[in-house]
Amino acid sequence: MTKIENENQYNWAVNRVEQLLPLVNDETPETDPNYIELVLLSNLVADYSEEQYADSHL
Repeated sequence: MTKIENENQYNWAVNRVEQLLPLVNDETPETDPNYIELVLLSNLVADYSEEQYADSHL
């Protein structure tokens, strides 16, 4: 996935981020698969949130 295209993908990604958070901490190496997945999905979630919900704060 290179971009979240819809609300279903967004919800899936948010849930997956929540699953990964307990598995990753400051001691987790950047090469750890959970770390990599968390960073990638967090960025996708942030991008989608910014794109879809930025105007709702005005």
